[in-house]
Amino acid sequence: MPRRSAFELVLDASLFTPVQLQPVAVGRLGFQAGTRWLRDHVASHRTLVTEHKVGLVLWSWQLEYLEPLRFEDADQVDVEVTGRVRGPRASQLEVAMTVTGPAGVAVRTTAASVPLRLSGDRALSGAPARLPEDLLAGFPEDEVERSSHLSRVPGLTAALERADEPLGPPESLPVRIHRHHCEVADQWYWAESLGFAGSAREEYVRKHGRTSPVLRRALSGGLHRLDVTWLRAGQLWDDLVVRTTAHRHEDGLAFVHRLDPAEPDGGGSYAVVVEQI
Repeated sequence: MPRRSAFELVLDASLFTPVQLQPVAVGRLGFQAGTRWLRDHVASHRTLVTEHKVGLVLWSWQLEYLEPLRFEDADQVDVEVTGRVRGPRASQLEVAMTVTGPAGVAVRTTAASVPLRLSGDRALSGAPARLPEDLLAGFPEDEVERSSHLSRVPGLTAALERADEPLGPPESLPVRIHRHHCEVADQWYWAESLGFAGSAREEYVRKHGRTSPVLRRALSGGLHRLDVTWLRAGQLWDDLVVRTTAHRHEDGLAFVHRLDPAEPDGGGSYAVVVEQI
């Protein structure tokens, strides 16, 4: 049976919108939960970086909101996390987390990271590589999956862009990465990009909601699902622009946010975030 880590999370008001856990809060919790699982069963994050010279770069993330959970519903929730190696060359680490409240599982996330062989500089730069054999040897057979984790983002964005006309014109929101958006190596902390996307959605609805009442659902209700892929890391003081389109999707709405450099540099987007409502 795959190894699990479980702990209780005491809730406070800063973790919530009026209707659900904030996506950025879930992202931060998921990162902490995955780090705890690694410490419990493989090696601590610090040990991976400083002794094994292994970094982990998040590439794909899914967040599903399942049962209701609001601030007034509980004092604490139960968090459970599992991990496994994926890919024919052990080139991915996948971590799954659930958050369970009084009504059942409120949140489920799945994160796929790419291991890096670190060069040893202070910027924690490195190149993609499979996990070292001494670490791989610590994973039992039921925590090794030969098939690769696949991101839903490319197919989902293509389907949305092929569908009906967008609910409004594309909009852009400028963003600058400051130090409070970053982690120890002065690269952006990936969960902050969820907040950039949420800000762009709110600004989009504020601008177009009067002429498109269906858009106002994107502020009055909660999110149903997020799918994200990170294509490169943002750095301290990078200037970005969040390019947003809104679409009808099944019985709800979907927003596609492309986080691009403010000045094209040939490197493509930093990330693509798809929010479903």
